[in-house]
Amino acid sequence: MWNVLILGLLAGGVLALVAMGLTLIFGVMDVVNFAHGEFVMLGMIVTATLTNVLGLSPYLAAALVVLASIPISLIIFQLVIKPSLGRSLYVQVFATLGLSIVLQAVALIVFGPSTVSINDPVAAQSVNLLGVSVELGRVIAFVAALVLFFGVWLLLEKSRLGQEIRAVAQDNGAAQIVGIRVERVYLTVFVTGIALTVAAGSLIVPFQAVTPVSGLSFVLVSFVVVVLGGFGSIIGALIGGLIVGVIETAAGYYLGTEWSQGVLFLIFVIILLVRPSGLMGRATSGAHFAGAR
Repeated sequence: MWNVLILGLLAGGVLALVAMGLTLIFGVMDVVNFAHGEFVMLGMIVTATLTNVLGLSPYLAAALVVLASIPISLIIFQLVIKPSLGRSLYVQVFATLGLSIVLQAVALIVFGPSTVSINDPVAAQSVNLLGVSVELGRVIAFVAALVLFFGVWLLLEKSRLGQEIRAVAQDNGAAQIVGIRVERVYLTVFVTGIALTVAAGSLIVPFQAVTPVSGLSFVLVSFVVVVLGGFGSIIGALIGGLIVGVIETAAGYYLGTEWSQGVLFLIFVIILLVRPSGLMGRATSGAHFAGAR
């Protein structure tokens, strides 16, 4: 039981980081990004390719991939996201679904359909964590995820940019009246959300293989985490990720891996029926950004 809890929490921390980009973008921009899983996949597959082809450390490769995601997300914002802002939900759904298909197709063309994995001696080392033997790569990913969470919390709570982000999330019209450049805030939030998502993928690949179609499973789990924690809540994403990680690990251990996602989505349906706003979400209209709370 103890080992299931430890492994579940380690997995949940990274899942929370995967979901944080999704909830950040939704909470401020009111855009549900159905291409979210493809950004996780790209972070994984590009990091693995750089590691295998160039012989880089996966963590150095991860830093390079996150940096490369910034100009790419700027282009995607201008071409896909910006034209859909303020439009109906249907426009946003089709725009981000189309983006998902394009990114998956590009990955298939560039990397091929085969499974990609890495064998890093550092990440593969076993360490004793409270009496449980775990891969060092999982511990590194968990610690890095917590550091990034703390960094985002500082950004939102302690910086002027964070005040502008929270103001835009609450009322973008009023924020514009007082001189806040709303489009710049949207661009910053989108780029930050994608960078966090790519970083999560890069941290996962040292201990999990990837294919160009792996994005679907990540986007589904991300939605479960975000709904459980509450759309737009950063702390909710962390709590939801930890809970989902433990549930998925426990279900796989006691019932078999084929049951893990089935149990997860059963809980997802129950949450939607019992508490649609999630643990930390707000049952209000418009953007539901709860900031770091």
